[in-house]
Formats: sequence, structure tokens, C-alpha cells
Amino acid sequence: MRIVVRLIFGTVTGLLFLVSQVGAGNAQQSPYQSTVGLKPSSGPAGSSFTISWDFSPCKGPISFSWDGAAITSVSAPSGQVAATVPGNAAPGSHTVSGTCTNARTGQPLTGGANFRVTGTVTTAPPTTKVPPTTKPTVPVTTPTRPGTTTTPVTTTAPPTTTPPSTTDTPPPPTGVPSSSSSTPPGPNDLVLDRPSVQPGDRLSATGKGCTPGERVTLTSDGARVGGAYADGTGAFTADVEFTRIEAGKHTVVADCGVRLTGAVEQVVTSSSGGHSGTMVVLVFFVLAGITVIRFP
Repeated sequence: MRIVVRLIFGTVTGLLFLVSQVGAGNAQQSPYQSTVGLKPSSGPAGSSFTISWDFSPCKGPISFSWDGAAITSVSAPSGQVAATVPGNAAPGSHTVSGTCTNARTGQPLTGGANFRVTGTVTTAPPTTKVPPTTKPTVPVTTPTRPGTTTTPVTTTAPPTTTPPSTTDTPPPPTGVPSSSSSTPPGPNDLVLDRPSVQPGDRLSATGKGCTPGERVTLTSDGARVGGAYADGTGAFTADVEFTRIEAGKHTVVADCGVRLTGAVEQVVTSSSGGHSGTMVVLVFFVLAGITVIRFP
């Protein structure tokens, strides 16, 4: 009887051990990953945004599409790439999805996110300036008596001042550089969206000429300040974040097989408190009160 009980107990114990091992193995098995993020997740048609992704395991390139229409393709299993909202996109919610082949199952591995179009980017029409007009010079001849030489006298009419045209572009506000006088960027220029920044300001860098899908590393004074992946046309857009706050001009270098450079001015403002004068007045009144109390 004892032998039978021991056999039953041993069998039950073995079954429980096998069940626990199978459960632990299932718990340790990692699921497939297919995540897509958008930054920003809303904006007008024709604006730029950044796609971030993490696909694992993935075999071959990852194709991204806007409502089913292809917009770019990358080879890295994770990273970031710049993209542009189609110019004819209607206001509302649209789907940005990425697809690759699952390296384990051979089935499609898909992830996506929604982008909300808020309107369209409007461009002001070019302005036309009316040149000032001047009256032609009219020669005036003075009659003289016979036998004398007639000397022509030439007078010039003052130029007519034409009031400014109502279609002229108003002057830019103080401190904002005029875009009409700027020089177009060259092939090796890194375009920064503002010439100067203060601590906490957002700074964006745009460039082109990279190999499609190539990783782009941004540095300044030897420190890494940003990164991105080139899109299918070799262009990219990345945020620049300085790790140190130092007033003055700083050069930003983007390396993606080719080197693109741009410059930005860091502006650091400081203020000092004005409490020293208040403390002197307060001490004066305290001493005066003590004197009045001691000598009534």
C-alpha cells in the first residue's frame, strides 16, 4: 500500500514540475515588436514630420506608406526618418504604416500610427514694386538781341515721388532676419531654422545629399547634439539639442558619408536681483526705531 501511495505522489509531483517548466518557457518567449511613432502627430498638408520605428525580428527593408501610398523605405530595424505630408492630403486623420517580412514566420510584420492633417501650408504671393517715375529734361531757350549769341539754359524738373505701393511687403520685425536677402543654401550647407537660440528654444536642422537610409549624426564642438536617418531622396530633418550652454557662435556638423555644416548663435541672458537697496533702507529704519526707543 505504501508503495502505491509513493508512486502516485511521485507521478503528481513530476506532472506539476513539467507544467511549471512549460509555463516558465512560455513566459520567457518574447513577442514580436512592430511599433511606429510620429513627431509631430499633426500638422498642415505639405509640412514635415519624423517617423520612429522598432520592428523585430525583421527580414529585408521596411516600407512606410501614407494611407497605402508608399512614401519611403529604410533598411534598419529601428531608428528615425524624415517624411513629408502629401500636399493634397485632406484635413482629418490619416494612417502612416510600416511593413516588413517577419524573419521567423515569413509573414508580414506591420505597425502604424495616425497623423491628423489640420489644413494646408499657404504661401504668400510675390509682391511687385512700382519703380518711381521722373519727368524728362526740358531745354529752355532765352531770346536775345541780334548780334548776340544765344545760350541755351537747361533746367531739370525735380523727380516726382511716387507713394509706396500697397502691395509692398511690410518690413520684418526687429531681430528677425529677412528671408529675401538670405543666400540660398549650397549643396554642403546644413540649414538651421533659426540663426540664434536661447536655452530651451527648439532648433531644427535640414540637409540633403546623403545616401538613402543612411544614419545621420549631428555634432557641435565634438559633442553629439542630434541624429536621424536619410529618407529615400537622401534628405533628412533632425532636432538639435545642445548639451552645454555657452554663449557665442557654434558650428553644427551633420555626417552621413558627406559632411554638411551650419552655424547658430547661442544667446544667454542673465539678470541680477535688486534687493540690496531695499535691505539698506530696511536696516536704516530698524536703527532709527531703536534710537527713538532708547532716547524718548
